[in-house]
Amino acid sequence: MMNGMLELTDRLGLDYYFVSLTTEKGSLVIRSLNNYCKPIDKAVELAEIEGLTFGAEGELDFICFDYEKEHYRFIDYGNHLLPFLSSILRPNSVSY
Repeated sequence: MMNGMLELTDRLGLDYYFVSLTTEKGSLVIRSLNNYCKPIDKAVELAEIEGLTFGAEGELDFICFDYEKEHYRFIDYGNHLLPFLSSILRPNSVSY
């Protein structure tokens, strides 16, 4: 399990969520850390992720992808979120 911040863009616009991330049965499970912020509870099927991108913006690294017409962006603010997500997401970005 890892905690971090998610920038999620959907048809209504951009929102920020403080979340916990885990994996379960081929899915990345995203849940709210507490009830004081916006609630979120999603399961992203790893095999259905599109547009997986690893990059840097200034001194901050990020990972972003699209899933079911929503854009997910995770920024590593020093909590080592990227190595955690990279170990989960990179195997699915390799094509044979």
